[in-house]
Amino acid sequence: MKTKLFTLSILFLMFIGCSDDDHSEIPKNTLEADASIENQGDIFTGQAVILNGSKSLDKAGKPFQYLWSLKAKPSGSLTELTEETTAQPKFTPDKAGNYSVELKIFNDGFYDTDALVVLVKKQNTPPVQETILISENITERRHLANVFDDPNKFDYLVTGDIHVTALLTIDPNVVIAFEENTAMYIDNPGAIITTAAASSFITFTGKNKVPGYWKGLIINSNNPLNKLDRTTIEYGGGAIAQGMEVATSLGIDNEGPGHLNLVSSIIQHSASYAMAVEVGAKWNTESFNVYRDNNKIIRVPASQLGVVSALSQIHNNEVNIIEVIGDRIYNTEETVWSNLYDSTVDLKYIVEGKIEVVSGLRILEGLELYMDRDSEINITKRGYMVALGSNQHPIKFRGKEATDGGYWKGISIMSDDMRNELDNVEIYHAGSEVMDGFQNRTAIGMAGANEAKLKVFSSKIVASGGNGIYVENGAELVHIDFVKFHDNQGPAMSMSANQVKKLRDGAGMEFMGNGHNGVEIIGSTLFNPDGSETVWPALHFGASYLVSGNLGVQSGLKILPGAIFKFAEDKMFGVFPNGYLIAQGIANKKIVFTGANASKGFWNGIRIQSDSAKNLMDHTEVLYAGKTEMPGVSKIASIGLDGDYMANLTLKNSTIAHGHGYGIAFENRNTSINPDFNMVNLFEDLSLGDISLP
Repeated sequence: MKTKLFTLSILFLMFIGCSDDDHSEIPKNTLEADASIENQGDIFTGQAVILNGSKSLDKAGKPFQYLWSLKAKPSGSLTELTEETTAQPKFTPDKAGNYSVELKIFNDGFYDTDALVVLVKKQNTPPVQETILISENITERRHLANVFDDPNKFDYLVTGDIHVTALLTIDPNVVIAFEENTAMYIDNPGAIITTAAASSFITFTGKNKVPGYWKGLIINSNNPLNKLDRTTIEYGGGAIAQGMEVATSLGIDNEGPGHLNLVSSIIQHSASYAMAVEVGAKWNTESFNVYRDNNKIIRVPASQLGVVSALSQIHNNEVNIIEVIGDRIYNTEETVWSNLYDSTVDLKYIVEGKIEVVSGLRILEGLELYMDRDSEINITKRGYMVALGSNQHPIKFRGKEATDGGYWKGISIMSDDMRNELDNVEIYHAGSEVMDGFQNRTAIGMAGANEAKLKVFSSKIVASGGNGIYVENGAELVHIDFVKFHDNQGPAMSMSANQVKKLRDGAGMEFMGNGHNGVEIIGSTLFNPDGSETVWPALHFGASYLVSGNLGVQSGLKILPGAIFKFAEDKMFGVFPNGYLIAQGIANKKIVFTGANASKGFWNGIRIQSDSAKNLMDHTEVLYAGKTEMPGVSKIASIGLDGDYMANLTLKNSTIAHGHGYGIAFENRNTSINPDFNMVNLFEDLSLGDISLP
């Protein structure tokens, strides 16, 4: 029953003195699965059934892996396979009837299957179990060997809490049972090593096979020898073990701190967590592990989340959640977070607390993180984050609850690393509180003091309790394109004047339902040290710029047709001596300078201190200006020309209206303007008159 899983062929054809007959063969499936049963004669309930797939082969001689599964069993049966990734797994039938078993073998892109049916009869007399008692702490080196061939017999029984402070080694097939409410602790300088064998598992279980019957196995030793390989831990998590914060079948404590290598193991039937790793403890794995039939799955620090292999198998747990505890990600190599390849599990990752990224963090496509109340991701000065989703599988940061005003704090960027990037990323319900180092609530904050840098592509920011993105003066939005801002309570984006050019033509931006649909320009001055001209685009679909502080231009600025600028109360737009302004609209796309509130004299107006012949306002509107006397002009006006700097302006085809003072005011005769300005422009509804001449 051969099935081709996938074919990914990359052919590199190198012709160096080769004949025309050279060719490459298409890979073939050479696997042959062979499932059989070791038992002879009738099989009864309570009797171990040993399966055998060792006759399976790859005719090409390539290595392969095993995966057995129970496809059907009698009604009411709770029987499960053990050691299902080995050549000889086992199961103990608890009901009479037929048990349908499938063997799958697989390697590079191919698999083959075989199946068999095991008929089980009712057993009237249960097997007798004999045990060796473990009732004292293990303080000297000890080796636990397999006592009984029957996997239903307990080789050892732990009668009370046991502390291991020496080396403990365990052979394959050993079954260690625990009395009710007991635990085993591996403490410094002790260590535990389970000896792996392809066809056998070591089992830690409850004396009674009831979830939560015993506490669990707790690793509090930092000995690098600690390794659980092909180990089954079951029926634990009954109570919180000493040193742990939660009840768990397998716990890695931070007092030692604990250190464990978990390989090809199974944790099942826990009454609480299958596994819990405390902040400061460490674990790693060399392959996937299986978590099934537990109340909860894993509780792990953010720095250790990358250890959860994408190949991990998670099945039939009551709460399909991986809890991620905020801590510092500070590793010598880049930390990688990825989603499980098994997409059939509706799995949630819930982040609690603050994550500080001090080294590199890479997030792969499809990962969805649910952020707990007021949690935060902080990219520190020395760290960076690369979140690369895809159009089909975006990366999502969501609030654990969808509440108005934001549920979690957001992502703060303190790093000037050019690798910081968000691509196909969606952020929901952030901005619950102001993040450290910032003054505003925002989903993404970029620190100016650290000259933070970030690239954002094809992303979405929704329902923030404040801004969508806040770029402080000094920070750099290296690139932004095709970003959607929906239903954020503050402005969609806030940035300094020097960053507005990064919007390019603005065509890829979408603004809907935000506190301000468009871009807030915070109080700042535009300045290009190389003297080059800056271009500011118009924002599309009714979006506009909100100028929340005094805005200055110290180098060349060109504004494209259709741009709309709304100024906060009493704020002013100043064109300084070394700068110039080209605001050249067209008849059907005028450039508008107006108040954020359409009330007469709401903002202060435009002050020209530049003598540049490039200064031009053509097809523009200046509305609701003239709040107070304009500095350097000493008059209340919508547009003021400062004679001390020999200000110059060409003004035509424009409208100056609804001002509290003059339409245009000249400080003295050192100013200059096109001679026909009073005939080619429209002045209306100006409290002090159209023009104030020197």
